[in-house]
Amino acid sequence: MKRLTPLFAVGLLGALGACSSDEGGVDPDTVTGVPASWLDDTAKAWPDAASFGRSTPTLSRGACLLGDEPPEVLDAQAKYTDQGFGGFGDDLSATDSYRYLCSLWARDHYAGELQLLKVADDATGRKAMAEFDAQTSTSVQDNTVSHETSGRLEVSVLTRWYPTNPQGMYRAQYYDEQQGAIATMEINSLDKADFDAFSAQKMADTLVETMAAG
Repeated sequence: MKRLTPLFAVGLLGALGACSSDEGGVDPDTVTGVPASWLDDTAKAWPDAASFGRSTPTLSRGACLLGDEPPEVLDAQAKYTDQGFGGFGDDLSATDSYRYLCSLWARDHYAGELQLLKVADDATGRKAMAEFDAQTSTSVQDNTVSHETSGRLEVSVLTRWYPTNPQGMYRAQYYDEQQGAIATMEINSLDKADFDAFSAQKMADTLVETMAAG
C-alpha cells in the first residue's frame, strides 16, 4: 500500500460563466474565472468560522463549499475530507479577505487540496502570483513553474519532485483580477509512475474543470 504524506501549501483563485455541455455536464471552455457561488458561499460563512481572526486555517470534517467532489485524477476519484477557513492578509479579521480550503484524498493514490483566497486588493493578488511564479529548485526540491492555457484561462502550474523523499506534486494557481480571488489546486504524494503519468497541462485542466463544476 502506498503511504500518503499530504503536502500542504498556500495558493490562490479567479468568475465563472459555465454552461451545460451536450453531455449534460459543464464545458470548461466557458469558464471565465472563479465561480461566483464560491465567493458568495464562503463570504457568508467566513465571519462565523471558528478561525475568524486567525491566520492558520482551522479544519474540520464537513461539506466543501467549493463542490461536492473533485474531478477524477489518474483514474482515481478523490473525496473532499477536511475543510475550513483562515485569515489572509494584514488584517486577519477582515471580512473581505480570507482563505478557504478543502483537503482531498484518494486512498492509495494521492492527496491534495483545493483552495480559494479572497484578496484585499489587486496588489496583494499580483504579489501572490509573482511569488508563485518565482519559485526555483532547492537542494530538496526540483521545482519548475510553467504557464498553461486551459480553455480560456492562463494558469500557472508548479511541478515539484522531492528527490530525497521520492514523491511529487503539482499545483495550479489562477488569479481572477476582476473578482479579487485566487484559486489553487494541488495534487501531491505522487509516486514516480503517477507523477510521470500526470503533467502541468493536466493539472491546469483539473483546476479549470473544478471551477466549471462550481
